[in-house]
Amino acid sequence: MEIRVADLDDAEAVAAFQVRAWEQTYRGLVPDAFLDAARSRDRRARWAGRIRRGERRVVLVRARDVVVGVSSTARSAEPGLPATELCTLYLDATVQGTGVSDQLLEAALGRAAAHLLVFSVNERAKRFYARHGFAPQGPPQVDPGTGLDEERWVRGGSGPVRSVPA
Repeated sequence: MEIRVADLDDAEAVAAFQVRAWEQTYRGLVPDAFLDAARSRDRRARWAGRIRRGERRVVLVRARDVVVGVSSTARSAEPGLPATELCTLYLDATVQGTGVSDQLLEAALGRAAAHLLVFSVNERAKRFYARHGFAPQGPPQVDPGTGLDEERWVRGGSGPVRSVPA
């Protein structure tokens, strides 16, 4: 298993993996029309732009040369929240429950203060984040893409964030 920071050459694999991970994780939770509209070609341009512009630090996990996990973090200027947002943490169904998610979160954030959004219906993810020191903060909000409620979860208040090499 290899865990490393993604580069521009990885954008296509990250995009294809995101489409697969959303299908595995969210089919039955989010509207089918939303999932059916997801195309890795469209997402490739989005991920390439994020990586090229340095908007996100993307970490991927490969097993036997196949992407099985992706995380991304971004700087956040939201008042009252830590300076780092965990924007993405996706795992392939084949590695869920194996500890890879713990390793990926560690590679993404270490023990740094951070915040994230999680769908209110995603109980498994909420248990995972709670185990890693995150707690819900504030009322749910509606995700504009899916129409589902999502919750802001925070770890460590607004203290200093560990510097993470690119």
